[in-house]
Amino acid sequence: MLKDIDLERTGGRERLRGALRDGSFLVRTTVPESLLEEAYGFLRAFFALPAEEKGACRVPGGNGQAGYLALPARPAGEGTVGEGRELFHWGARLPARHPLRVRFPARYPDPYFPDHLVPGIGSALRELHARMLHFQHRVVRSLADALGAHPDYFTDLLEDGPAVNRATWHPPARHPAAADRRVREAAHQDPDLITTLPRASAPGLEVLADGEWLPADAPPGHAVVSVGTALDRLTDGVARAAVRRVVARPGHGEGRLSLAQSCHPAPWATLAPLHALGGAPRPRRFATLTAEELFQRALYGTGAPAGHRPGPATR
Repeated sequence: MLKDIDLERTGGRERLRGALRDGSFLVRTTVPESLLEEAYGFLRAFFALPAEEKGACRVPGGNGQAGYLALPARPAGEGTVGEGRELFHWGARLPARHPLRVRFPARYPDPYFPDHLVPGIGSALRELHARMLHFQHRVVRSLADALGAHPDYFTDLLEDGPAVNRATWHPPARHPAAADRRVREAAHQDPDLITTLPRASAPGLEVLADGEWLPADAPPGHAVVSVGTALDRLTDGVARAAVRRVVARPGHGEGRLSLAQSCHPAPWATLAPLHALGGAPRPRRFATLTAEELFQRALYGTGAPAGHRPGPATR
């Protein structure tokens, strides 16, 4: 059972630090349920389109951060095979002459919205991105306070960093009776600061805790906040990067639509461990890397070629 953290609660620093050690926790989100449901409606309409129309919405050189992508089934470990899934990614546009975009163009593709196929989808997804990003910045300010850092420390790291929204569609199982507990998406970690995952259209999200897979579905009005490897490194292991996967739950053989927003530090940020965590001095666990070096190392670990990320983040 994930801890439900009240960010407004007085004296909740220790509880939040405990949740960071778990790697995942629940927070009441500020994103309106009506906006989330509107976005799901547009995304359902998009994913229901013919394959050739969706395929035309792929963004060349989008680095897995803009447009449509279809991923085939692949081995998921423990003798299982993860189901194929479809993804749609978007973020905010960074000015063409911004130094981050000039230096790291593959990390900042222009967002693409298929309004010619699903009228109104662009407006809804832009609004959702902005609302989720505002919520994430509120969360990281609380995290900084709980860790003894300045409240703006993580916000500064995230300034103009790639904040990517990802919608994931898992089609209905072809043989629902045989699909129970099938791995829909393999276990993984995210190379970001945090990932926020509002409620999905069906259950199935799980997190690894003490060697056991636990259900981690967000109820209405809440979101799962998941620690990424960047925050793990910044805290020298005080916050533990979550390991997540998605499975098909018994009685839920229908399709599953979900959302996530990954907040990456700006690529030029240096991920050196904080010195404000308190406690007895101990040997450093991690070497210092830049955020881009961490991202590229994670990219290589997926087996993807440089400049293309297959979108491993689970919803």
